[in-house]
Amino acid sequence: MENKKLAIFDLDGTLMDAYKAIRDTMNYCREKLGYPPVSLEKIKRIVGRGDVDLASKLVSQKDIEMLISLYRKNHIRFLDGNIKLMDGAEELLKYLKEQNLSIAVATNRARFSVSPVIEKLNINIYFDIIYTRDDVEKPKPDPEMIFKAMDFFKVGQEKVFFVGDMDIDYLTGKNAGVDTYIVLTGSSPKEELERYSDIKIFDNLIVLKKYLTNL
Repeated sequence: MENKKLAIFDLDGTLMDAYKAIRDTMNYCREKLGYPPVSLEKIKRIVGRGDVDLASKLVSQKDIEMLISLYRKNHIRFLDGNIKLMDGAEELLKYLKEQNLSIAVATNRARFSVSPVIEKLNINIYFDIIYTRDDVEKPKPDPEMIFKAMDFFKVGQEKVFFVGDMDIDYLTGKNAGVDTYIVLTGSSPKEELERYSDIKIFDNLIVLKKYLTNL
């Protein structure tokens, strides 16, 4: 890994599991709008493109704006007890720092919820810069976040790798022309990911760390 200088990570499904917090917030808001609850499995399958996209999949067109407003007002209070780090997440982040890599976040989450989440999980100390849905004109799978991070650290594509959990993360990395690793701890099942012939898939971050130490 001597030639790598920058590691970029997705958050949800990659470094952390916040699906219960998202589900509970959405179900609270949906109840306020007269909708029945949705399952954890459904939430897990449709997250990843930001809360606006998520809201559009959970209520009728006329209620999207209200759902987004309610969600953003209430999401933080549903975090306690409903979020956790993925196995091996902190160990991997610590290892990368020990290797003198810079670490960035590229997430389609809205910025209002990113700092509270990573601070509760005590991983904010590892990140040098964070890019959210609010910081770009085009969210993932557009490579804008990756390019912003590369520009910030003044590194070329060959010095970067990106880690995510979904097909849109794979496409983001591919569109940016950087090495991309996908872990099976998030929203995209293995069979969905394997349709991409050149994808690099890992069961979890523990396995990924072992791979990276041998580069």
